[in-house]
Amino acid sequence: PLQRDLYTHSIAKWRSQQEMSEGLEQRGAGMLRLLHRLKLICALPYSVSADLRMRDNAPKVKWMLETLRRIQRSSDDKVIIFTELRDIQRELQQMVLHNFGFKPFIINGDTSTKSGSSQNRQSLIDQLQDAEGFNVIILSTVAVGFGVNVQKANHVIHFTRCWNPAKEDQATDRAYRIGQTKDVYVYYPTVRDSELMTFEETLDELLNRRRALARDMLKGASELTVADFEAVLVS
Repeated sequence: PLQRDLYTHSIAKWRSQQEMSEGLEQRGAGMLRLLHRLKLICALPYSVSADLRMRDNAPKVKWMLETLRRIQRSSDDKVIIFTELRDIQRELQQMVLHNFGFKPFIINGDTSTKSGSSQNRQSLIDQLQDAEGFNVIILSTVAVGFGVNVQKANHVIHFTRCWNPAKEDQATDRAYRIGQTKDVYVYYPTVRDSELMTFEETLDELLNRRRALARDMLKGASELTVADFEAVLVS
């Protein structure tokens, strides 16, 4: 209920601002900011509201921690968590530390690519892959492309979704590399609500639709645009 109230209040506030805004450019920028806020609210409402109840009762966070515990109990598998949102990367890092006793590495656009650095991308990945037993690494969906391979990880959680299905699939492929010896499990946790069409539910459907279009060799899986999310605003 707290999450839903924050979500619907954000849409109502945007609508009232729209009535006072002038020009399509201003309205478009406002809608983009709203969509980013709705994405944060779905994934981790505490990142938008300082109410501690938002952190402790966020359904996606609870699902993630339960999933990690299940993986830890049943195997020594390793997990990649993808999100391009840096605030959420740090929050998830602290949650894993608090619940599992180790601090997972974060690899994003700030992580060094220089071969001589002890904290470069490949060094951090090698440390994960050499570690014994269950482990987790947090990667930016948009910052890891070709050359980043994590074949020792066989669970891939897309905690937040990328607007470009091709980039999201490329991120998933980091676990599908030569040397992978286990079945790979890919998770797309999606916040839904019985009373409204959520941002995440809309994004999931749009990405699946774009992937279907991409199967036609005459079309590409292009990035989603703000206009694709009109259904979210009439909920």
